[in-house]
Order: sequence, then C-alpha cells, then structure tokens
Amino acid sequence: MLTQILVNGLVLSGGYALVAVGLTLTFGVMRMVNFAEGQSVMIGAFIAYTTVPYVGYVGAIAAAMAVNAVLGIILERTAFRPFRGVELNGLIASMGMSIILVNLAELVWGTTPRPFETIYNETSINFGTVGISVQRLICVAASAAILLGLWWLVQYTSLGRKFRAVSEDHETAAAMGIDVNQVSRLALVIGSMMAASAGALTGPVNMIAPDMGRTEMLNAFAAIILGGFGNVNGTILGALLIGMIQSFGAVYVSNAYSTSIAFALLVLTLIFFPRGLVPERVDENV
Repeated sequence: MLTQILVNGLVLSGGYALVAVGLTLTFGVMRMVNFAEGQSVMIGAFIAYTTVPYVGYVGAIAAAMAVNAVLGIILERTAFRPFRGVELNGLIASMGMSIILVNLAELVWGTTPRPFETIYNETSINFGTVGISVQRLICVAASAAILLGLWWLVQYTSLGRKFRAVSEDHETAAAMGIDVNQVSRLALVIGSMMAASAGALTGPVNMIAPDMGRTEMLNAFAAIILGGFGNVNGTILGALLIGMIQSFGAVYVSNAYSTSIAFALLVLTLIFFPRGLVPERVDENV
C-alpha cells in the first residue's frame, strides 16, 4: 500500500514539476506569466492520445512536444512580444489564448472526458506484493530525466547562459549582443514542450478532457508559491510536497478532498513562511 501511495505521489509530483518549472523558466526570462501553460498540458495529452495508434507511445510524446513547440512560437509572437513591458496586457492576452485553446479542443475532441490507454498501462512490475503499472514508472523516470536535462541546459550550455543573462537584465543582455526576442521565444517553447510532456506522460494514468489544464495550472502555481516564486529548486520541492499530500490524502481521507487538503496545508505553510519554503534568489530565476 505504501509503495503504491508513494509512486502515485511521484507521478503527480512529476507532472506538476514539469509544468511549474516551465512556468518558472518563462517568467524568469520574460517576466511575464504564461496562463496558457495549463492548456499546453491538455493539448499535449490530446495530441499524444490521437497519434499513439500510428507512431507508438514514444513517438506520440515527441509529436505532442513538437506541436507544442509550434504553439509556443505562436504564443510568444501574438500574446507576449507585443506586450513586453506591459505585464497586465500580456497576462490578459495569455488568458485569452488559454480560453481559445480550450474551445478549439472541445471542437476537435469533444467535451466528454476519455481514457488514454497505452500498452504500458496493461503491464505491471511487482514490488513485493504490490503491482505498479509500467506507465506510472515511465512517468516518474521521464519526468526526472526531463527536469535533469533542463538543469543541464541552463547550467552548462550557451543557451542557458543567455537565459540567465536575459533573466538578470533585458537591456544589458541586448547591449551584449544577445537576441532577447529569440531567447524569450526559446524559453516559451521549452516551457510549452515541458507542459506537453507532462500531459503525454500523466494522461494515460488519468482521464483527459479539454478542461484538464486548469487543474494542472492550479497545482503548478501552488507548487511555485509553496517553493518560493522564481526558485527552481523550491518549485520542484513544492511540487513533490503537493503531489505526496494529495496521494496520501486520497487514500487516508478521501480522493474528493485530497486537493483541498493540499491547499489548506499550502495556506498554513505560507502563514509561517510567507516567501515560500525556499525564498527566491535572483540568480535562480532560471
């Protein structure tokens, strides 16, 4: 039982962390919040669901990330770049785009929640007396690998150095010859691809629906706030805590109240730690 609860918690945490870290990356570089990130999760789940019979599960994940990369380019050009420096307008524009994406998904796939079946849902590995589906183990391993890959990208590549430079100061970065528009676009593309991977990975262990992105977005924001806004390490810690609390709450209290319990503890934590568990440091915005 405990093993199952822990794995379920890690599945939830991995999905939340992918979305939350993508949001943190986008905010750190652009200083604007992408409210359409949750819908990127939903689009990723549906693209993977649609393509998996033709290209297999790994190919479906790649397809979901590729489609969301294009979506990220469109979002950056239409909802963010025109409003750079006017954060409220950009916020409203991204909220408008999220509504448009939900409506498009409803037109294409309908409004009824549906299961997303893969061959890995039908295969399980025994840990003692407990069987864990391979799909859940893939979720945990792939989420960790993607987060580790992003950390390596930011810390050890020229693109990562550009991310950090633009995060520090747009004008100084531009004066040093960095193409701020290109860096901002890449940040949004990577954030959208991470959200797509979250949808494609966690979709098979949940029902998928056009409104699923709202819940993912809410939990991702909770992870960001709990960990300390702008701090990547804190964000991952916040996602881990929320996922585990929801998993334990679903078993020992009620699945209907698991999210409420997590958010009640979030409020309680912020009373004693107003800046989150790991307060923001400027050099960790990216």
